[in-house]
Amino acid sequence: MKSCRSMGRSVLNNRGSAFVQALVAVGVVGVMIYFLSPTVIKHRSQVTKTASIITARLALHSMVDYTLFGIRQRWCFSESWMQESCGASTPPKAIEILSHPRSVERLLMKQESVDFLRAIGIANPEKVPLVDGIKQEINLANFSTMHPVYKIVADLKGYTVEFIQIQITRDVRAAIPEYGREVYLKVVVRLLNSQKKVIEVGSSKLETTSFVGVYPREVGSFALLVAGDLRLDKESASDLGVGGAYFKQHGSREQTIKYPGLTFESPVFVNGAIHLPKAPDLSVDIAEGDTVYTPVTFKDKVILGYGPIKRENVEFRPRSAGNEVDQFWSNIRQFGGFQKGVEVDGERDLGLDYLSGYASGSGNPSANLMALCKRHEDRKYNLNTTANSQLTGALLSKSGGKYNYRLALTDGNLFNPQTKEVDQPSVVNFFTRDLLKDWGLTSRATPVSKFKMRFGSLEVEGEVPLDGTVTLEPKIDLRPLERSIERQLSSAEGDLDDSRRDLNQAARAVERARRDVDNAEEDLERARNRVPADPGRVASARYALQSAQNDLRNAQANKERLDQQVENAEKRVSTLRGNLSEVRANMGIQPKINITMKNPVKAGDNPENTNASFKDLEIKFENGHALVNSNGDRIPVSFEFEAFDVAYYKGYSMRPWSNNNRGALVFNPDGGGFDVSQTLLDSRGQSKGGLPDGEDPFVNLDLACKTLGTNTSAFAGTDWSKSFAPNSKHSWSFTNKYEDRKDIIFNAGNAYVPAGGNGTAVFHVVSMAKTCIIDSTANLVAGFLNCERLEIRSRSSKLRIIGSIIVSQGIEIDEQAYKHGIVWSTIYHPMATFELRQAGILKGLNAQDCTTINRYPVWHPHPSMRDVANLYRCNSISLRAKADPFRWTAVDPDCGLINNSNSTMCKNRLMRFYVLEVSRESGI
Repeated sequence: MKSCRSMGRSVLNNRGSAFVQALVAVGVVGVMIYFLSPTVIKHRSQVTKTASIITARLALHSMVDYTLFGIRQRWCFSESWMQESCGASTPPKAIEILSHPRSVERLLMKQESVDFLRAIGIANPEKVPLVDGIKQEINLANFSTMHPVYKIVADLKGYTVEFIQIQITRDVRAAIPEYGREVYLKVVVRLLNSQKKVIEVGSSKLETTSFVGVYPREVGSFALLVAGDLRLDKESASDLGVGGAYFKQHGSREQTIKYPGLTFESPVFVNGAIHLPKAPDLSVDIAEGDTVYTPVTFKDKVILGYGPIKRENVEFRPRSAGNEVDQFWSNIRQFGGFQKGVEVDGERDLGLDYLSGYASGSGNPSANLMALCKRHEDRKYNLNTTANSQLTGALLSKSGGKYNYRLALTDGNLFNPQTKEVDQPSVVNFFTRDLLKDWGLTSRATPVSKFKMRFGSLEVEGEVPLDGTVTLEPKIDLRPLERSIERQLSSAEGDLDDSRRDLNQAARAVERARRDVDNAEEDLERARNRVPADPGRVASARYALQSAQNDLRNAQANKERLDQQVENAEKRVSTLRGNLSEVRANMGIQPKINITMKNPVKAGDNPENTNASFKDLEIKFENGHALVNSNGDRIPVSFEFEAFDVAYYKGYSMRPWSNNNRGALVFNPDGGGFDVSQTLLDSRGQSKGGLPDGEDPFVNLDLACKTLGTNTSAFAGTDWSKSFAPNSKHSWSFTNKYEDRKDIIFNAGNAYVPAGGNGTAVFHVVSMAKTCIIDSTANLVAGFLNCERLEIRSRSSKLRIIGSIIVSQGIEIDEQAYKHGIVWSTIYHPMATFELRQAGILKGLNAQDCTTINRYPVWHPHPSMRDVANLYRCNSISLRAKADPFRWTAVDPDCGLINNSNSTMCKNRLMRFYVLEVSRESGI
């Protein structure tokens, strides 16, 4: 017993000890949390700050990259730092471009351009160059959602960023030498606070500086210029399109890669798209398996006009996200690769289009269309221009339960499909959510409008996808109505039975009254015939007859009333039975409402030919007669639409106070269909008017404006307002007339250099030729050539091409030429000067061998005229003087005829540039 008590005390002691230990542990943990909480909070703060710094850095560098692109495209920047038209005229005149405060051309202008402007009559041309550069501050609150870097800039957080400042100035440091038409710029992007001070993080400022060199992109800087698409996926010259060319695709990479193939060591320009060879499954390339191969390698940059890069006739996309064989252009195993990348101008070179026949005709662009293009660009980026825009619409057709409307945004406003998922339909009132039986969406991408549908107490809202359909299925429950009609029918049938019973009794009463009349008539007759006559009996009999006749009339009237009552009761029973049958027949039928919105397109036309200011709306009712209320009565259905225009981003408007982009339609029951609104209605039920006048719903202004060249296009004419492009064939006929063009053959007699040098090769300048034929005996072709077709025949040795060749109607290269190798570069390639000297093409005065000229340094204080001349003549730069058109910055002519006159005039305008970044510095 004692032992048990001792054991009990031990257990109690152990429990107490455990409780104390638990208290101690809780205390220790509490103390640790207390001392560690500042560290945790600090770590969290650091993570947040790091994320904000990364976002700020991304925004700074993105804006720098975007600015450099605008410089390369010689934009006139708007106040919101978008491309805008350089003047009020369409197209802008030279004086407007030269007075725009944010014109890149003014920033890049050098003294020779100032002198030219003075020569053509521009007043005070010395004031045209922007000596102080361009400086612009953008308030983030007004930053357009249409801006390409909006998403990045909108994500700025962690700092009180109120403004972005962009500053572009000339880099005039003494250490930067300038020898020609190049210009060096300094681009600075800063993030500012509300006081417009640069935000600082520690000792670092939130700004990024880029130093770039801007060089005119001369036609002669390209080894090859192709007027159309370049196909790397063809085995023969079939279906190349106008101006197209191809390099032959071979069936086996393992067999073809053994040979040198064609190598471009200088840039290549392709006016259209480049079609890459078809790629096998990713696993084949990873395992380095055999595949098709086109033996061409682009060692320098490739520049596209309108682009893009395609594979299997669709825009190129890597097969994987970052796999080793899909990381870079140079990793593509089906050809030699784009080893220095690809750039896209975003528009075609009109000169090449007219040389190839892709474009034809002549004359001035449509001024009306040019005005529309200017307005079109303004509407995208300036919300003030669409502040008064209205959503309107008109009924196009109706058939059965289908009603087709065309919607439009006035003032050139644009429908702006949102880059988000479509919001699914939902019932507005929680307590009526059961009234929507079901809904459906055929597409969950790119919503183009909000909608709100009202049917009785049911109100549903959601979004309509572009080229998609929203289906709504209101719940119609006819069971209560069925029970109500059944009750009414039962009562009506009872009433009918009662009325028939009363009618039978009334009929018998009429018969009795008729017998009473007959009897009274007999009594009167007997009283009259009584002898002797009894006047009193006669009078009494007459009175009895009158009373019987009156009773008959009352009985007949009562029967007629009961006849009508029975007829009415029968009609009511029949009606209720019909209603009951109809309700039971419709018991399993549910109505559906389909809402579809798509682009307006003419039948058989290109789907891209559609105006973004218009959309076609189709509302289709299935079993519309079943849209009834709880009493079985048809009631109206109404819709309200809210168009997503240029002010919307991810479904939210930057001007939520405006209802201009909303409109309603009302469908009132009418027989088996609906009496519908002919136009969109406002909130008061008044018509918003029809479609805007003078607008074509089948004109894609983006495509039309690119065709006309409103976006950084060539502005031709003496004042840069007219185009020489339609006369490209004349402008490029500077060595011979276009009508006199012929085939040119390069062979041992004019394009051959033996191993020791000094062969027959010369530098050819041919402005117009039918076919340029490189014979098997030629091994060095040098020159500036404009050929309709280029043909490289079978050969047994390597071919070297130094120069620039424009090809407007195709290329044909023999299989043996690929096997023995073709190396192609411009005169600016580092090895070109050496090779041209060896070939004897570059010579000093009096044909002096360039290896024997004096080697005075170019900075010698007193060089002789002869030495200077020899240095120039022995450098490939001297060849530029042989063909001025190859110094133009586009095939679109800088010089040509005006109005078919005999007076050739030049613009002296630089159209395209190389922008090379020397360095970039960032505060973070």
